[in-house]
This record gives sequence, structure tokens and C-alpha cells, in this order.
Amino acid sequence: MGNSIYRRFKNGNLMAVGIARRNNKAKQKELNALIARDKELDNLFERLYEDNISGKIADDRFMKMSQKYEREQRDLAEQLKVLKEEAAQMGDKAMTTDMFIATVRQYTRARKLTPRMLNELVDFVEVYNAEKIDDVWEQKLRIHFNCVGAIEIPEVLTLPHPDVLIKTRRGVFVSYAPAEVAI
Repeated sequence: MGNSIYRRFKNGNLMAVGIARRNNKAKQKELNALIARDKELDNLFERLYEDNISGKIADDRFMKMSQKYEREQRDLAEQLKVLKEEAAQMGDKAMTTDMFIATVRQYTRARKLTPRMLNELVDFVEVYNAEKIDDVWEQKLRIHFNCVGAIEIPEVLTLPHPDVLIKTRRGVFVSYAPAEVAI
């Protein structure tokens, strides 16, 4: 059973892990671009100041351009702050998928659910309103695990049962049916 949980987890979440890695790379790329633009604005402002001092640019033009660059640099500073906070939050949850699987493997043969198990494995649980479907009350729960979030395990499709008919001797046939259907 432990290996099947492991396989389901690995197969079901490889896509999510790949997406998370791409998001991290995209955020890092955006962060690097913002830092580069901030440095470029510093250089532009220095050249603009030098051009103003040397008389190449009029004072009113210098004021307009410097205000534009300062405004852009302020906006960049805010964006950098937000991206750095997001990176820090992602770093706080740096526990990798493999670490989570190692934790799960500790409890694959557990007979009883303990508070320690819950604390190590579960981040939080969403509880939805109960609904009456076909005269049966059903309530949906979504468990968000540490490091990996909610795991959606797809319904297992039932395989078609082969009709096996064996001719044992002349006029005698034995038919095998699945255990659930056999009477």
C-alpha cells in the first residue's frame, strides 16, 4: 500500500512540481529583469544629470525626464519588494516533494492516526457544506498537505472484465466471473 500511495503521489503531482519550478524560474527571471532595469535607470539618471550640468539639456527638460525616471524607479522598488516577499514565502515552504514522501513513508503502516502525524503531514483542511445527493448526505473535504498542497487523486476507472469461457471437456464449459459479480 505504501508504494501505491507513493506512485499515485509521484504520478499525480509531477505536473504540479514542474509547474511550480517553472513559476519559480519565471519569478526569478522577472526579479532579475527588474533589478537590471533599476540599475539602468541609475545610469540614465547619472548621464542625464551630466548632460544638464554640461548644458546639453535645458533645465525644464531635465526636470521632466528626471521626474519620469524617479517615478519609474519608485514603481520598480515596489515591484521588487513584492517579488522578494513572494520569494521569501516560497523559501519558507522549501520542503521538497521528496522530503514529503519520506515523511509519508514513515507512516505507511500506521494503524492509528496521531496528532503528531497530522502535524507533520497536514497543513490545513477545507470543510465544505454538506449536500443531500440521492437521499444521502455528502460532505466534501479537501486536505492540503505540507509542501504539496491538495492532492487530487482521480477516480480509478474500472477495467472491463474479460469473459473467460474454458471448454474443459465435450459439452462442459467453465465460465469465470469477477468475485463481486459471482453468486
